[in-house]
Amino acid sequence: MKEILGLAISSIFISAPAFAQAALQQPLSGVKILINPGHGGQETGAAGATGYLAKDASLTVSKLLRDELVLRGAVVVMTREDDREVTLSARQAMIDQQQPAIALTIHYTAVPDEGDAENTKGIRTFWYHSQAHSLAVFLHNYLVNQLGRASMGVFWNNLALTRPSTAPSVVMELGFITNPEEFEWITNRNEQKKVARVLADGVVKWFQGNITQRSPQ
Repeated sequence: MKEILGLAISSIFISAPAFAQAALQQPLSGVKILINPGHGGQETGAAGATGYLAKDASLTVSKLLRDELVLRGAVVVMTREDDREVTLSARQAMIDQQQPAIALTIHYTAVPDEGDAENTKGIRTFWYHSQAHSLAVFLHNYLVNQLGRASMGVFWNNLALTRPSTAPSVVMELGFITNPEEFEWITNRNEQKKVARVLADGVVKWFQGNITQRSPQ
């Protein structure tokens, strides 16, 4: 009996580093995250110089982000995984029903016809409820710094997809599809993967920062 008990205890100590390693590899284990790719179906969003649509860019990066988050252990829910139209109310309802830890809307935007497409560029992030403010600011600054992109700022805005209060909900506009410089990296597969990877890393760091802040001193 003692030998069996000793073997069990030894197994625990031997496997502890493995558990620690797993925690490092999957820091978002069990965390539910909702990703909302902007536009879809007849709601195409803006078109770039080659006709590449904002809805396609949003979906591509959202699916890459999903894969990166899953690798880090997260449970990911998508409002759409193909080219279909989903109403704003249906997207809001999904956030309320799924009750994720956070909800991220991925968008690409454009300047109006009379706007300055050549000089208008950068990442822009929106939040509404105070619980989403730190998430919006952190992810925005992390992306801008890690990717070396221009910043259009972080804004309080009562948007359909910042309005849900079930979870911290932010809308991230990752670039202007009408800007020639940004269009090059918006459509570049390697850059799309990089954006997804960096954003996933940012999500991990935000959660880790929240845990640290809440831990007793």
